[in-house]
Amino acid sequence: MSEGRSESLRRQQACLAADLRSAGKTWVEAAEIFQQKFRLNPRVALRTVRGWSQARAAEEWNRRWPHEPKTLKNFSYWETWPGKSGHSPSQENLARLAEIYECSVADLVADLPSFRHLDAAARTPAAVSSRSTTDVTDGIIMPGEAETLLHDLLGRRTGTEAGAPPTVDAIGRFHRPEEIDFGKLAQVIVMWMQRIPHSRARRDMLGKLTAALAVAAAAPLIELPGGAERASAASVPEVSRFDPATLAHCEAMMPHLRKQGDVLGAGSTLPSALAYRRIAEQQARVAPPGAARDRAVAAYAELTQLAGWLCFNMGDYAAAQRLYDDARAAAHEARAVELVTYVLCTMSHLATWQGKPRVGIDHAVAAASWAEQSGSPYARAYAADVAVRALTADGQASQSQDFLDREYAALQTALTDNGPRQSWWYFYDESFFWSTSAQNALKFHQADKVLAATDRALSLSDQGNLHERSFRLLFRAEAFARQQNIGLACRAITEVVELTSMNSSRRIEQRVQELRRGLDPWRRTRGVRELDQAIRAYRSQPAG
Repeated sequence: MSEGRSESLRRQQACLAADLRSAGKTWVEAAEIFQQKFRLNPRVALRTVRGWSQARAAEEWNRRWPHEPKTLKNFSYWETWPGKSGHSPSQENLARLAEIYECSVADLVADLPSFRHLDAAARTPAAVSSRSTTDVTDGIIMPGEAETLLHDLLGRRTGTEAGAPPTVDAIGRFHRPEEIDFGKLAQVIVMWMQRIPHSRARRDMLGKLTAALAVAAAAPLIELPGGAERASAASVPEVSRFDPATLAHCEAMMPHLRKQGDVLGAGSTLPSALAYRRIAEQQARVAPPGAARDRAVAAYAELTQLAGWLCFNMGDYAAAQRLYDDARAAAHEARAVELVTYVLCTMSHLATWQGKPRVGIDHAVAAASWAEQSGSPYARAYAADVAVRALTADGQASQSQDFLDREYAALQTALTDNGPRQSWWYFYDESFFWSTSAQNALKFHQADKVLAATDRALSLSDQGNLHERSFRLLFRAEAFARQQNIGLACRAITEVVELTSMNSSRRIEQRVQELRRGLDPWRRTRGVRELDQAIRAYRSQPAG
């Protein structure tokens, strides 16, 4: 089955490459599109866009320079660099790769950090206005752009001391936080964490970002109808009339609050989510009967589900269950069938996580029924996904495999569907399918199958979704531990500890602790000792 899906992906890539070349795109331009669509780094994209395997690329190399032969393993090392398992190509080898791929050396290393922003002249208005288009390509923020965005997010003007905290005027900067691109913010955070080696510096930077985003998200509450005084997340002014603009603002904030939770953690996001939930509840209460009220009740249901999800990640399962029950009832009241499906899916996930997989199966079956009525392929795929996880946890190998096949079929339909997509499906893509495949393989198959699935999941992942990336790395760590490859297991866990130094969740902490306990027989090895040092360094603050 895995081979069939790999073949399907290769066909998709081959068709896209042919279309791009027919449209007159250069190899570099086509590779940039491949980087975005398939989540590849430049070196992989420049090879893949030609339809070459690593072995084929090595053949091309050896045909040109037979006296210095290379193997697919060399290409693998170069392509995984600067990751820990990769090796940097020499300047001469980069030049030869550029010749093979008909690009510049700069094109091959476009994913590496840039430090142009350290030049004081680069911060002048003239320099900013004349910034090269290579700094930002198709929405990807390069490090110079990252520095500027971080300055804005931290409420800091040019020339302010780098370590200064957010200023009071940060509130005024974000009268419309729905304009913040949390996807770009996530990329900024990941780049900063990769560039700041010291644990305390990373925590300080992420702490400032968390504070800035909390202020930004709460700022609009001040301006809502009836808000003569500033409102906190726990205190929202009462309203007596329906205001479509207020409801539209709540709807616009929901996808950004979800991404804020993925990037900065549940603890920093929950107060704002609860505040907007309260606003939506008030709008639903005063809305006139009919479409307006259904829309307000649906917004309340979605924000309630979001609050439940954040409580789930914070480890407050009882609160999550209450919120999910409320969200399901409200979604039914609004006749929002697709939202009902999504809420039932999250209820299944919660039950399975708590060790109640048969309850998870019940919710998944109900979700599948409503998904069919919704007509949404994303709803069908995700309902199958939570069924896979529940059936896997219950030890039902054949049934879980059947639902895995159903999920893949629905996902292929979803990926080719040009219809509208509800914002709550933002996280669900092919990488999510491979992540669930890894969970299934951990239960029923060998570790090599887990590693293959996590490789696919990580290669296709949104690198800014730190929540999902962390769980996928932990699946990988468990597979390495089963192979008794303790060094690689510890590296994967350490990467999670570093990534989530400020935005961890109770669920991530629980998995890290479980995996670390499993490494006790090797506690005297270098890898485990270094992991323990990382945990002590990065976990001086409690998880949010």
